[in-house]
Amino acid sequence: MTGESVRPPRSRMWWFRIAIAIFVLGEGYLILSGRLADSYRFTTAPELPTARPDGPDPEFFYRFATNVLWIAFLAPLGITIVWRAHHDKSASAGAAYWRALKTVFVVAWKGTQDSQSDDEVDTVIEEDPLGALLKALAVAAVLPSFFWFSPAPLPHTLRTALWLGVTGLMVGASVYCMERARPFLKQSWHDAQRGRLFRRWWSPYPINYDPPGNRWIGWHWLFTILAGV
Repeated sequence: MTGESVRPPRSRMWWFRIAIAIFVLGEGYLILSGRLADSYRFTTAPELPTARPDGPDPEFFYRFATNVLWIAFLAPLGITIVWRAHHDKSASAGAAYWRALKTVFVVAWKGTQDSQSDDEVDTVIEEDPLGALLKALAVAAVLPSFFWFSPAPLPHTLRTALWLGVTGLMVGASVYCMERARPFLKQSWHDAQRGRLFRRWWSPYPINYDPPGNRWIGWHWLFTILAGV
C-alpha cells in the first residue's frame, strides 16, 4: 500500500536542508582537514614534562576551538531531530527518534512527507536504473576521494590512485546491483518488516528475491568480494 504525500511548510523543508548541509559540510571539513584527528590525538596524548606550566597554551585553545566547532556543526541537526521526536506522541522513545531522523532526511530530499501510518510498509519499489547508476557513480567517486584527501598516511602515488579508483568502481558496481535487485524483493519479506523498529531496506540473501533480483544480488556479492581483494 502506498501512502499519499503531503507537502510540509517550505520554511521547515529548507531548515531541514540547511541543518543537514551544516552537518555534512562542517564535519566533513573537520575530518578532511585533519583537525578532528589532531584534536583527538592532542586530548589523548600524555602530558610532556617540557610543557609550559604557566601562561596560555595556543595549542590547547586551537584544539578546544575544534571541539566547539564539532558540536556546533552537529547541533542544528541534533536539536531538530530531538524536537521532532519529542513532539511525536504516537511511538515509543526509540521509534520516535528513528522516525524523526527519517522524516528530516525524507523531507529534505523529496520536499514531501509520507502521510501513511508508520506501521505500514510500502511494498512497491519501482525499477529505477538511472537512479541506481547515479548512486553507484556517487559512491565510486566519493569513496576513493575521501581516502585520497584524508589526513591518513597514504602515499599519493599512481599505484595508490589506481588501487583506490578500482576499489571505488567495485563498490559502486555492488551498489548498482543492489539497487537493481531491490524492486524484486518478495512480498513475504516485506510483510516480515512490519512492526520492526529498524526496518531493513534490502536483504543480503538471494532467496528473498524473485528473478531477476536474485541474480542481481549475486552480482552484488561478487563485486563486494572483488572490492575487498
